[in-house]
Amino acid sequence: MRIGVFDSGIGGITVLSEIRKRLGSVDYVYLGDTAHLPYGTKSPAQVERLSVDCARVLKEKKVDVLVVACNTASSLAIDSIRLAMDPIPVFGMVEPGVEAVLSAIANLEKNTPSMTSKAPIVVLATRATVRSGAYSSALKKHLIPHLLTDEESHSVFELACPLLVPMIEEGWIDHPILHDTLALYVGPHLSETPGVALLGCTHYPWIIAAVQKSLPGWKVVDSANAVASALERSEFKIAKPLTRLGSGNVQWIFTDPDAVPAFATKMIHSMNSGEI
Repeated sequence: MRIGVFDSGIGGITVLSEIRKRLGSVDYVYLGDTAHLPYGTKSPAQVERLSVDCARVLKEKKVDVLVVACNTASSLAIDSIRLAMDPIPVFGMVEPGVEAVLSAIANLEKNTPSMTSKAPIVVLATRATVRSGAYSSALKKHLIPHLLTDEESHSVFELACPLLVPMIEEGWIDHPILHDTLALYVGPHLSETPGVALLGCTHYPWIIAAVQKSLPGWKVVDSANAVASALERSEFKIAKPLTRLGSGNVQWIFTDPDAVPAFATKMIHSMNSGEI
């Protein structure tokens, strides 16, 4: 079996890493559209066109399932990607992330009987993902309806954090400037009632410890972990059974290899050598 993973750049490596932990020795093809990054600042039409082009490349690579490991593409182009990939199954980031948030909300409120109000939800994402309203829309549709009976009591904020990706790609995952920037972003949304924060960009799992530090007492939901869990739960629905295993190797495709930052190059080397 061959799993395709697509992202606008390197963030999807966090998703690929989580999938490999769960599904092991299948074959993988990773496509990073580094020639056109970032997607987060592009128009919806541009994101859709670029995403469909990348999906078609992976379809030609004979993948058995596609994971759109890009929140911006998942928010703006998932329907077009699914149409281009048909009949190959496509997993996006939004639905698994929302389900994980709602589950975390239910657990938080169940285990904190002293809470006087409903827990707030904050989605940290790119500008394009925030503009799409994909997460707030999905949350308000209640993918798990029985968990949220009083919609108005749960405040939902989608928060654009454009400075975080450049810092991560510089390798500043525990840098004072990163911590200060996170504090400025999330500070206005802190409240006496702890809530749930969703990492709505696939770069952000690399700084989950810093996000947690900036939101003391909050539950931070890792979107990479959420989509990998969704894929694992659905593994027997994938076209080819897992008895047809591969080597566990990754075929790396970058539309502009020179644009891959040193931080990602080190991660790729570690994955190829089996260190992660």
